[in-house]
Amino acid sequence: MSQNLLGTYNIDLTKTLGEISPLLFGHNLEHTRSCIWQGLSAELLQNRKFFGKPQLNGVALDWYAIGPRKTFFTIDGMNTYTRRYSDDIWHRWNELGCQRIYNGIEGTVCGIGQKDLPLQPGKEYDIRIALRVDRPITTSVSIGTQGMEKACFEASWDVEPDDWHEYSFRFEAQEGYRKACLEITFEQVGNLYIGAVSLLPAENFHGMRSDVIALLKEIGCSILRWPGGNFAGDYRWRDGLLPVDRRSPLSSFMQMETLPHTRGFDCHEIGIDEFIALCQEIGTEPFLTINPAWEGPEVSAAWVEYCNGSTNTTWGRLRAERGHPEPYKVKYWSLGNELGYGHMEGPNAPAAYAKHLRPHAEAMRAVDPTIELVSSGVWAGAWAKEEWYTDVLADLGKVVDHISHHHYTGAHSGLGFFAGPLSDEEFRSVVNRPSKFIIEEIEQVRSKMNTYTPEGRSVGISFDEWNVWYAWYRIPGVIEGIHNASMLNVLCREAARLGVTIGCFFEPVNEGAIMVEPDKAYLPAGGKVFPVIKSHIGNRLIDLGPQDGETDVDATASYDENRGEIVVTLVNRNPCEGHKICFTLNNGSFFEPQGICLSSPDFLPASDFEQSALSIINSGNGMEFTLPKHSVARIITRV
Repeated sequence: MSQNLLGTYNIDLTKTLGEISPLLFGHNLEHTRSCIWQGLSAELLQNRKFFGKPQLNGVALDWYAIGPRKTFFTIDGMNTYTRRYSDDIWHRWNELGCQRIYNGIEGTVCGIGQKDLPLQPGKEYDIRIALRVDRPITTSVSIGTQGMEKACFEASWDVEPDDWHEYSFRFEAQEGYRKACLEITFEQVGNLYIGAVSLLPAENFHGMRSDVIALLKEIGCSILRWPGGNFAGDYRWRDGLLPVDRRSPLSSFMQMETLPHTRGFDCHEIGIDEFIALCQEIGTEPFLTINPAWEGPEVSAAWVEYCNGSTNTTWGRLRAERGHPEPYKVKYWSLGNELGYGHMEGPNAPAAYAKHLRPHAEAMRAVDPTIELVSSGVWAGAWAKEEWYTDVLADLGKVVDHISHHHYTGAHSGLGFFAGPLSDEEFRSVVNRPSKFIIEEIEQVRSKMNTYTPEGRSVGISFDEWNVWYAWYRIPGVIEGIHNASMLNVLCREAARLGVTIGCFFEPVNEGAIMVEPDKAYLPAGGKVFPVIKSHIGNRLIDLGPQDGETDVDATASYDENRGEIVVTLVNRNPCEGHKICFTLNNGSFFEPQGICLSSPDFLPASDFEQSALSIINSGNGMEFTLPKHSVARIITRV
């Protein structure tokens, strides 16, 4: 590997700037693709609430039929177990349904099943099921191989014909059932209605996977934006106050674009209380997005009151009655998401957006004047219009504290170049984007904001969605890791200058930072850089002088005044060559510098970083080391 001496960086502790905000290290938790299903959610059953249209035989999607052809199956939308908190707003079709099975032949086994359930031997699992019948029927639930040639658990109940009955039980999985089946059957003549079924590992956190939560802690998630993103336009927050099994599924406006892995529906596994519990567990600030298309100002204000109101308020009292007497203290609220792009319901024209959202903002602030509001909109790019500044910022700028800006770095051209000269060009086009194009774009946004922000107001930029485009539809690798490290370095270094107040990666689970499989969760290359760069949080930025956004090496330095430590993070964006780097310290010496390096032999799909110690030559007031090709490094030294 060739090594070039790129240059020397000088650290001068008299040139420290402001504190690096933890809010730059945020993430999104949007119910899209496999972020929840087969991601954060511990639920193992697909379509457990029988949403959508059935298959040709009348059986719900993702389930199979048990019984002869004369068995009658249908999705019943009249006698459902799941429901909505309120039907006072328009709702989408096919959200409410239960599986109805009619057996007309006494003694014939009929029912439904779901296969390929990834059970792990020695683990305990919980099953919940809601049943209803039109006459006394004995119903059985079995876990085993398809056809129940070999079962590891069986249970049955005599169900009476009055109302919905809820049953639950626990069992331990055995070897030989890593792809198990769950079957619900009966043999008497009559109708069996199945309202909802759940299969969860007994070890879970409010229905979420503990191993994924541990990784959210590891990457340093400081603020978590939920429920979207685009999904915010599908979300009804009050439905989350119902028991989790009774919550109506939520149909997506964008159908297969945002929820392709769950056929355009979300089973609403995470409600407001579960989300706040998650935030408290990982130590992050909650950041909520309202649904202004469906819900009026009074419903948005009620959400603020539920989260932040005292027990003397209507919604605050309800929160306390549900076991949460202390207010949640949710400070950050977004007034919708990406309105202006035309891919969400609601007012997409600037003037219409401002007129529609002003009552929401005022009603929410009337409940809690301390909250901070983020305006949606299109502030840059091909979709941008000057009216977002003249009509929206000039108006809503009087009541909002931030505007929401999004940017997705264009991925590979689609030609699949991962080797040779063309691959080098594509690599650089991705990893140089944060320090060049994105910074220039945000500078343009800030320049216009300075013109149109109402006098006396300070409005920040909430850069609350960034990633490499379509990271959720491919196997990530080192390219995403270098891009993410560059973006985090740039945010640490440039956010204060540009007035970027919040930064949120889109999104950690199964979309670039945390990968989830049935039996494990892990950090790929794109996720491993977050624990490295987060070492700057709370430190004072050190001015290293101007940096060319297109040079190979990107460097950020900060000073921890409490520990007397300097933190340096570097990214080598050269896909072919390593570089020798030198740092000098004015009026002092580096004391026992310790460094780590994330490196990889290639940047093919599924390529990953290996962590190793960084070999540093320390000469007191100077240190020198080699940064390998496409690598990330961190040095911590006392002074």
